[in-house]
Amino acid sequence: MRCQFCNKERVDRVFYINWMGTVYQVPVCADCLQKMWNQAAASGKTEEFKNYTGWWPGKRDPRHMGDRAFPETAVPGLIKRRKLAALKIRLTEAAETENYEEAAKLRDDIAVIEKEVCTHGN
Repeated sequence: MRCQFCNKERVDRVFYINWMGTVYQVPVCADCLQKMWNQAAASGKTEEFKNYTGWWPGKRDPRHMGDRAFPETAVPGLIKRRKLAALKIRLTEAAETENYEEAAKLRDDIAVIEKEVCTHGN
């Protein structure tokens, strides 16, 4: 993919812009991105640039951050949701095999976890 501005082969970032209902793909190389940042800084528009592009000099790319790409606060909610999904599958299997005691226990466990997930907003 080539940079929209200088036509270089190496593109570091691709922005998607919704203009009047049509989404446009705008590939940008690092040099042009830095030039755009410098222009925004010179005109005092760095906050607008950050909000519009989601990029600023020194910001690390989430693809290169490993486990830090996800905040630690998201992990407990994710674990609960995965456990909930597994319990629902087991509930379906228990009902299909007519294991009603197990199904009732699973139903109660699901209700408790659903209440936790909804209460904490995770």
